[in-house]
Amino acid sequence: MGPVTWTVAAVAAIAVVALSIWGWSRRTRGSGHNSNVIDLKSKLKDSRAKDVQACSKCRRKRQVTFYADDSGAVRGLCQECKQELSQHRELYPV
Repeated sequence: MGPVTWTVAAVAAIAVVALSIWGWSRRTRGSGHNSNVIDLKSKLKDSRAKDVQACSKCRRKRQVTFYADDSGAVRGLCQECKQELSQHRELYPV
């Protein structure tokens, strides 16, 4: 093998390494804000926080269940308020 063959092989190896680094840098740079991929850990944290809402009656932040009464009004009630209101009127789960 002559010096020309070694030169061509070296240039090809350098080009392969340079293209690999360029492609890797484009992937990591694009993975920030413009990605369609959602981080599962952050999504789970958000969904846990959404389970807690203000009760329609007492306004305390708790896990609520939605009920409708005879007039069709829908309310999100915590367990305590549901027990209190169910004594006075009929509540239907929504």
